[in-house]
Amino acid sequence: MAHSQITIQATVNGYGNKIAIGYWKDFTYISDTLRLNRNKAGFKLESSEPVYFRLQTIDPDTYSPFLIGFPGDTISIEKDTKHFVIKGGAESYNTFFSRLGAEMREKFAGTPPDYNTLTQYLLERSEDFFSTLKHPQKQLIKDIHTLYIVTNYKLYPVMKKYSGDTTTMNSISDFIKSQGVANENGDDKLKYLDKVNFNNPNIGFANITDIMMMNNLIRILRMHAVEKDTTLQDIDAYVIENNIIKDIFKKSRYRSRLLAYNLYYRINQYIEYPMQLAGAADFIADFRKENFNTDLLPAIERSYSSQLASIGALSKEAAAPAFKLPDTKGKPVRLSDFKGKVVYLDIWATWCAPCLKEIPYLERLKEKFRNKDVEMIAISIDTKVDTWLAKVSAMKMGGIQLIDSNGSENSKIAKDYKIHGVPHFVLIDKKGRIASAFAPRPSMEAELEKQINELLQE
Repeated sequence: MAHSQITIQATVNGYGNKIAIGYWKDFTYISDTLRLNRNKAGFKLESSEPVYFRLQTIDPDTYSPFLIGFPGDTISIEKDTKHFVIKGGAESYNTFFSRLGAEMREKFAGTPPDYNTLTQYLLERSEDFFSTLKHPQKQLIKDIHTLYIVTNYKLYPVMKKYSGDTTTMNSISDFIKSQGVANENGDDKLKYLDKVNFNNPNIGFANITDIMMMNNLIRILRMHAVEKDTTLQDIDAYVIENNIIKDIFKKSRYRSRLLAYNLYYRINQYIEYPMQLAGAADFIADFRKENFNTDLLPAIERSYSSQLASIGALSKEAAAPAFKLPDTKGKPVRLSDFKGKVVYLDIWATWCAPCLKEIPYLERLKEKFRNKDVEMIAISIDTKVDTWLAKVSAMKMGGIQLIDSNGSENSKIAKDYKIHGVPHFVLIDKKGRIASAFAPRPSMEAELEKQINELLQE
């Protein structure tokens, strides 16, 4: 599809003087508020592929379903308290889609059907509609519409009901992987999944909400895989999910979008989960090798650059922020005291259960690197020194133990190292530079040892 403008013209009566147009851009939902002028508002955006958007009134709040627009379309929407009319673009499909939900609710009022009955009804109604649709992108619209029905009305209810059932989740995974044909006399949980060809290039243009739905299945499969194989607990969750996607789906635009969404989501969770930025540069390099990545890479790279900018002084090879903190004897200890050594910082607190869980692993690592140029420093952000000293003694924590007793809100170490939660781990090279501001935790022994050994060889 050529890169072109999509124009949306809205006429809204009876809903105040503002509306919003919500749409998906670069894996992010954006809602632009527009002021009505004589009940009218216009909106334009550039795109080289289908755009999914919806109209939101603000006073009171109402939402249209997601409608589809193609590059070059001019779409007119008229809405009042009783009518919703769409003209232009794929108007017959958008009209059908906007009415389908209400029709479904009316048909099954008072008698909620099971997921197979509902899916069958929606597929049959859709087949009737598409048999008469005339549009240059008819097949693409039909394919992504079918994906929407199957993922939202069949796959989602099955996941919700059977997410804890490893056998069911694996059977769905295997079925999708093999592009199997559902046996009507077999497992009803697999019925209708064969209506979507996941190798079809058209479904790579699906609405991001449908990509998110499939990603939920990937996460469920990852959790079951970790439960079955406890050695996976030491592997980054992103890596496990990445491998699951590559195992289930053949190279296609759909697979690339799943991988891209997973990576984009991981990078953008940095503020809430600082570890999410760890390893991202390598993950992006791996994604560059993926087919169909051209349109997906820019959003990922922009997001990563933005997050790196927020780190600022903690970017790789930047000078590690200095500190001067008291040890268990009250003696001041400085980061500069350890120049020429690889330094591993464990920022923790006595009230933090995950922190305490990591301590035995940290003590074991100290022993492994005891005769090497490595210093493992635990820094508490407790406010009560006596509580900290008691815990250090009770858990027989060896090596260098420091405290920043200003606490998590006012701790200089937390501010300087941009720590949003504990435990938090940092690797510093022999020259006093940041090697990883979000280093693996001690329980991820194999990966952490690998990174430390690489720094020792520099």
